[in-house]
Amino acid sequence: MTKKGFINCNVIPVAKRSEQYHGFLVEDGTIWHIDDFDVIMEDSDEKINLNGSFVLPGFIDSHTHLVEMGLDMNRVDLSDAESLDEAQYYLEKEAENTESGEWIIGVGFDETVWKKTDYPSKEDLNDVTEDHPLVIKRVCGHMAVANSKALEKINEEHEFVDKETGLLKEKVVQDLNDYVSVSKEERKDAIRRAIKTAHSKGITGVHDIVDGEDWEAYKELDSQESLDMRVSCYLLHEDSEGLKPVKKSDFLSLKGLKMFADGSIGAKTAALNEGYEGEPENRGILLLEQEEMEDIIKDAEDRDFQVMVHAIGDRAIATVLDAFESASERNKELKHRIEHAEMLWEEYIRRIRELGLILSTQPNFAYRWSRSSEMNEKRLGEERLEKVNPYWDIQRALIKMTFGSDNMPMSPLYGIHSAINHPVLEQRISAYNALQSYTINGAYASGDDDRLGSFEEGKLADFVVLSENPLDSKNIDDIEVMMTVVGGKIVYDDR
Repeated sequence: MTKKGFINCNVIPVAKRSEQYHGFLVEDGTIWHIDDFDVIMEDSDEKINLNGSFVLPGFIDSHTHLVEMGLDMNRVDLSDAESLDEAQYYLEKEAENTESGEWIIGVGFDETVWKKTDYPSKEDLNDVTEDHPLVIKRVCGHMAVANSKALEKINEEHEFVDKETGLLKEKVVQDLNDYVSVSKEERKDAIRRAIKTAHSKGITGVHDIVDGEDWEAYKELDSQESLDMRVSCYLLHEDSEGLKPVKKSDFLSLKGLKMFADGSIGAKTAALNEGYEGEPENRGILLLEQEEMEDIIKDAEDRDFQVMVHAIGDRAIATVLDAFESASERNKELKHRIEHAEMLWEEYIRRIRELGLILSTQPNFAYRWSRSSEMNEKRLGEERLEKVNPYWDIQRALIKMTFGSDNMPMSPLYGIHSAINHPVLEQRISAYNALQSYTINGAYASGDDDRLGSFEEGKLADFVVLSENPLDSKNIDDIEVMMTVVGGKIVYDDR
C-alpha cells in the first residue's frame, strides 16, 4: 500500500486535550510517525498538503439504520412539508408516476410543525390515491399512517393497527419492508447509498441496528467488496436465535442484540410514569414486561452478546434498570447500553452509574424538539421538559455517553452543535466533551477503543478533515467536511 504523508494540518487527537499535531504518515492503513517530519517527508510515496485544515478522529455514529436510510432516499421525502396539504401534494405527484397497485412510501413527516398538528388519517391518504397501497412514516419511525388499500395488505395479527384511523405503531412499522418485499439487492444498494452519505458527513464508523435480512445483505456485501465503513451491527433480538458475536472482517462485525422497551415521545408511545400533557390516561406503551426483558438479557449474556435497549420514557427506563439489576451478571464486561434514555431523573442516573451501563444518546433530538413551544414541551409540559436529555447531569455522574443520530439527520457536526447549544441551558456540555461522545466514546461502546476513536500512533487511519476547528468555532454546524479517510483510503474528498 502507498505510504501517504499528510502535512500542513492541525491534528486534534481527542485523547489528549491540550496537544495538537501538524503531520503524520499513514502506512498499511495505520497512523505512524506523528510530527516526525524527517520520516514523513523521506518515506512517503505521496504527500497530501491539507493547507492548514483540521484533522480529527473519524466520527462514530453510535445509532443508525443504514438500510432504512438508503431505502428512504428513494422514497417520497415529506420532511420539508409544512402542512398536510403540502404532504398530500408530494404524494399525489408520486402517485401520478407510479403504476397502479404499486406501493408508495412517504417518509419523515412531522405533524408538530404543521398548523394543524393532528396526525394524518386513513381518509387523508385515501384522498391522495385509492389505486396504490400508501403508507407515510413519521420522522421518529415509531408511527405511520396507511390508506385503505395498504391496510388490506397488513396482517391482522399485528398489534397497534387501527383500521378506523389508519394509524400504525411500533412493530408493524418496523416490518413495513416485509410488506413492500424489499429484496437483498435493494438492501445492498441502500447500504451503499447510506455509506456514501455517511462519508460526506465525516463518519467512518457506525453502530447499525439490523434485522436478519439486513445482516445477510451486509455479509454478502462485505464478502464481495469493501464496505469502507466500520460497521458494528446490533441485531433485533427476535432475529438473533442461534447466533453469537462475530467479526466478519475489519469492516463488519456483529456485536450485540437490540430490544425495544417502548416507542417515542412524538408517537406518544414512549412509556411514561405520568400521562402525556392533556391526556392523563395515556402513559404510552411498555412493549416488554420486566420478566421478558430479564429473559432476553440472560439469553444474550449466555451467548456473549452486548445488549442494546431502546428506552425513552421514564417508566420504560425504570423497568429496564429493574431488569438489568435482577438479571444481568455481566453489565460492565459486555458494556450493555440504553439507547436514547431521554427522560432521565436523578435516581435513574445514579442507578445507571452503579450498573456501569453506557448511554447512547441523540443530541439532535434535544435541539430539535426541546426548544420552547416545541414537541417535547407540548407532549410533556414545562416541568418534565427541564430534565429531558440531561447531558450535563450524565457527564457530571461520569457515565460513559456516546452520541448517535438515529438518521434525524445523520450529521455529527449538527449533533455536536446541538449538545453545546442544548435548549436547557443547565444541560449544555463543552465542544470537547461532545466531540469525545462522537469519537472515542463510540469506539469504547463497541469495544473498539484499542484501534479506533482517537488519533494515536498504531491506531487505524480513520479520520476526518474539517475546514475549521470545532473546539473554537461558534457555528459548528456550518463547518465543512473536506475529506474522510477510512483505513488510509480517501473515501470522500471535497477540497
